[in-house]
Amino acid sequence: MTGLFPSTDRLSSPAARLAGGLALGLLLAVGLTSLNRTDAATDELLIFHRQQRIRLPLVSVDGKSYVPILDVLQLLDLAYSESGSAGYLRIFAGRDVVELNRNRVRVRLNRSSIGLAAPVLFRGGRWLTPRGFVPDVLNRVLKPAIKVSPSGNRWLTGGRDFVRINLTARTNDEASRLVVSLANAGEVQVRGEEHRILFLLGASPVDPPGAEVTSYRDERIGGVSFEETAQSSRLVVSLADESVQARMTRLPGQNAYLVDARRFTEEAPSTLQEPKRSIRWTSRPRASGWRRITIDPGHGGADRGVEVGEGVYEKDVTLSIARKVRWVLESKLGVETVLSRGQDRTLSLEDRAREANRSRSDLFLSIHLGNGASPIPSRSYVYLAKLPPGEAVVQDRVEEAAFELVRWDRAQAAVLHRSFRLAEILQTVTNERFNGGEPLTLRHAPLRLLSPLAMPAVLLELGNVKQDKFRERVLTEPFQNGVAIAVLSALQQFRPIDEAAMAR
Repeated sequence: MTGLFPSTDRLSSPAARLAGGLALGLLLAVGLTSLNRTDAATDELLIFHRQQRIRLPLVSVDGKSYVPILDVLQLLDLAYSESGSAGYLRIFAGRDVVELNRNRVRVRLNRSSIGLAAPVLFRGGRWLTPRGFVPDVLNRVLKPAIKVSPSGNRWLTGGRDFVRINLTARTNDEASRLVVSLANAGEVQVRGEEHRILFLLGASPVDPPGAEVTSYRDERIGGVSFEETAQSSRLVVSLADESVQARMTRLPGQNAYLVDARRFTEEAPSTLQEPKRSIRWTSRPRASGWRRITIDPGHGGADRGVEVGEGVYEKDVTLSIARKVRWVLESKLGVETVLSRGQDRTLSLEDRAREANRSRSDLFLSIHLGNGASPIPSRSYVYLAKLPPGEAVVQDRVEEAAFELVRWDRAQAAVLHRSFRLAEILQTVTNERFNGGEPLTLRHAPLRLLSPLAMPAVLLELGNVKQDKFRERVLTEPFQNGVAIAVLSALQQFRPIDEAAMAR
């Protein structure tokens, strides 16, 4: 289980440990962001390592960028010995030994001597090497070697290659055609939204495209942009305005896509009779499959929830667990996974449901902690919405398209059968992993959070924090990792069932 999750900091207090150490791959336990204040960090490396994205600040000395090399060695799990007073650092990779000496511009690799662009420094208790030390010297003993992006600001471990984005364009009086090529990409999800096309690259290591891609625009293509978060990347092709319609076709046998854009007024008369949509697909991958999951960490901001430990509240624990769930779902399911709140902020139940509905999530999971009376055993339950009494559905017709007006608090009614199946599977997995195998059943409750949701939606309530043993256990990384694995197991079972229901 531990191999699925990045290591975390050992911080001084439970609150700090939850706030920073469980941020899932943004920082390492070796203190990657703790800079000596006498050195100015003017740049950073983005290191893709074991499905983590790690930002390593560089240190500027006399106008040159230096890498805090011990952070890299600990990341790569390489053995080393060093003495700041004696002025040497030795790195061991199998039978190979690399020796660096303070203030020297040459290093030794076994019996060879290799020159560097700048001297090795020892400042503020840290060994600093020029940026070229890793690609020019350390890579000679690493198997596989670290891949370096053309910009030099991104490193990739594990022998893989960066995803490279290329774009070619052709335009005439009738249409604009873009060919988007994604070299070395794994599974790519393509989604059409209002006036734009999204190429979702997930956690794949991407070398950002240059200006030849991101500066493109014409009378039909409003622009091309590359967007990146701490966990994922995507390429966005925006259409110029509402009158432009796009047709996307995947080229067989390769990660390349044709985007043909033209204005409505330029269509043939027969085509104009079709319902107008901003995006039309000739081939739309995974049209009936999952594309987006929302994980909802309970409470947040002023709503702290139950106190779990000294300075630690339910809102901190649920956010920590939700981050782990998001990471493992994106890694193993390949589905975009978002958090209703990615940080400690106040968020109403209505706002959580509204955003999940607006983004058309395919599944919603809220995470909470139990807070029963002390004698109640520590058990975990899955909750399903219990809807208010039904009302007749109001129907209307606009431009020949029928639609239904459904009460806000009854949106769940149409998908309740799918939510019930999800709850059954998740409760079964929860019983096996957290309830000692007891055959506990799921619970129904009139929860204001679940009723307005228009997708399969359940709430997972973990344990009972009034029980001392559980209160200590829920703060541990193994338990939180176990919750993420349990959710993954349940969704792996539920996904083919639900995607088949979506296709019908």
